[in-house]
Parts: sequence; C-alpha cells; structure tokens
Amino acid sequence: CVVVRGGIAGLFSAILASKYFDKVTLIESAEKCGGLLCSWQDEDGNYFDLGTHILSETGDPNVDDILFRDVHKNKQNWHHFEVMKVSSSFNGQHYNTGQFVPLNFLAEQDYEKALVQLLSAKGLSIDEADNLEEFALNNYGEVITDKIFRPIMHKLQSAELKDLHPSVHYIFGLSRFIPGSAELARELKQSPKYDKKLAFASYYEGVSDIPKYYPKRGGVELWVDYLVEQAIELGVEICTSESVTGLRYENNSIAEVTTQSGKKLQCDHVIWTIPPVFALKLLDLPLANVPVRFCPTSLHHFVLDRPFLDKNFYTNVYDTESAAFRVTFYPNINHEPTEGPNTCTVEVIGEFNLEEQALNDRIISELKSLGYIEPLA
Repeated sequence: CVVVRGGIAGLFSAILASKYFDKVTLIESAEKCGGLLCSWQDEDGNYFDLGTHILSETGDPNVDDILFRDVHKNKQNWHHFEVMKVSSSFNGQHYNTGQFVPLNFLAEQDYEKALVQLLSAKGLSIDEADNLEEFALNNYGEVITDKIFRPIMHKLQSAELKDLHPSVHYIFGLSRFIPGSAELARELKQSPKYDKKLAFASYYEGVSDIPKYYPKRGGVELWVDYLVEQAIELGVEICTSESVTGLRYENNSIAEVTTQSGKKLQCDHVIWTIPPVFALKLLDLPLANVPVRFCPTSLHHFVLDRPFLDKNFYTNVYDTESAAFRVTFYPNINHEPTEGPNTCTVEVIGEFNLEEQALNDRIISELKSLGYIEPLA
C-alpha cells in the first residue's frame, strides 16, 4: 500500500493500512510530516501553531485508539479540557461566552425580524439547495442571509452566496446563532426543529463529553510526532522530501507509483490524501477545465507586553470591518501565569493591499477596538 502525503489523514491511513498490508510506504513532499498540523518556535522559545490547535476525540473508539493512543499514554504532557472556551465578535461588539454570532448584535429592528424569520423558515437540506444563498434563505430567513451570511462570507471568501456551495458556512462556524438571552436559548433549543440552528448563550451549557487536548509544551506538532512514532513502530516506511511524479494504471487499479527520486513502487492499493485532480493529471485522464480561484490566507504571530482581555482559548472575528478571522490565545489554553509571554496567532483570510507591517498594525488596532487586548498593549 502506498499512502500519498503525511498530513493527519495520511498518517492515520498509514497506521490503519499497516493492519491489512505487508508493506506500507508513506510519501511526503515536505521535510517532515504533519501538513498544517505543525508548530513554529521563535528566537525567544515561544511556540506558535500553523494549523488546528485544540484536538477533539471523534467518539469512535476504533479511530480514537489510533489518533489518541499516545496522548492517553502520556497524559502528563497534555492539558485536558471539558469545556471549549471560545468567544466571538460581530458588528463591532465582543461576545465573551460563545463562538457563534449573537442575533441581538443586529440592529433592534433587524433582530426582531431575524428571530421571527428563523423560527418560521420552512427548511431545506444541503442536498436540495443549489447554493449557499438558497440554503440560507430557506433555513434562516432573509435578514440573517442579508445581514450576516452575505457580508461575512464576502469577507472570508470574496464571493457571492449564489456562487458558494451550500455547506461552506460550516467551515467558519456559521451553522448556529445565539438567539438572545440564556433563557430564550434554553427554551427554543428544546425544540428539535430549532436545536440545530440555535446555540446556547454560554459554552458552559450543553457541554459535550468528548475529551479535548492541547500539549503543555511545544505546540500541536507534538501530536504529529506521536503519530509518526506509532507509524514507524508498525513498520510504515516514511519517505519525506519526496513526491509522486507518475502513476501506472492497469486492470482498473493503480499498479505502480513513481517518485521524484526515480523509485518505482509496485502496489496493490493507493491512498491519495490530497486533491484527486493531481492523481487524475498524472494518469492523463480527461478533466473538465474549470478554473480555480484561490483565497489567500496568512498567519500573524504576536507577542504582547500585557495580558489579553479575552480569557478564552480562541475567538471568531465575524466583524466584517476587521481583517482578522480567528485568533488563538496561547496563555489561556496553557494556563500560563499572566506575567508569562502573551502570545497569539491571528488568521487572516483574504487579500489586503498592505505591506506586512501595515497589516500587522491594522490587526493590533482592530483587536484593541474590539476589546481583545488592552489599548496600551
């Protein structure tokens, strides 16, 4: 079996495949495995993550036994969380106890209409909707579609709702909304019809019992190190700084993989964990010529001289005037003392015609105005 690329999907696949194949080879083009699940250390020893920060078990014991085997064995190296503490901001306001957009942050007349429309929406499944605009209108109503979905998705994707897949909003946490007060949220969520569209007013309610973890030191890359060690123990051959340059196809299956260094790997099975278009091109199969527009993204790592005002693990910045989208506050995850390094990573999605320092200055200014960091930090 040949596994292409060593991100989390590739490592998991290689470990699982080792149970069924005599030989498993994993091919990774980078110098090390992990993909986006890697960490970076600055000259002062501060760690910053480049991808997913807090790990969550899946609830499937067969999957979790692979992904979290070494986390369970080395619990002393990991923080364990029962509550995922996430905040948000929208329309110039900061919400401290929930990651979803509060509907009462809309203008008063819009809030009342939004609530009525959401509660009376007829509903439409993802499979039935042609695009996100149709899905949003039928499930949340006109006000939420126009005042929340449209501006936020334009910020994050520079696209109109009619040009987006009906499920893309899930990536950005826009599946649920906080209806208002804690009492109202509790009452409405008793109805199965509204439960999937509404969120509790606080993350302390409706807490999942799925365990969540973050390394005490070294960033999330520690998890990747564990999975690499597990794969090697099981006999997986990991080839880094290597890529696939050819595929031989016969009898309705891929029989041979050729690598950049000239290796020819005979195989019974290929697990391809990157976009399939690259495999189709190597196989010289006909492809629809559909242009792809990439959305730029950048990560900005900061060390501040004052503690963060926001005490949550991370926040979703839905404020459409802000460049930032997601901000991770490492001291809050690590339970570090307030006098420790005040480090954070800010994820920016979209293109800004600013020099690097100017964009950094803008991000800090926005986080101050939204109440995430002190004005004099």
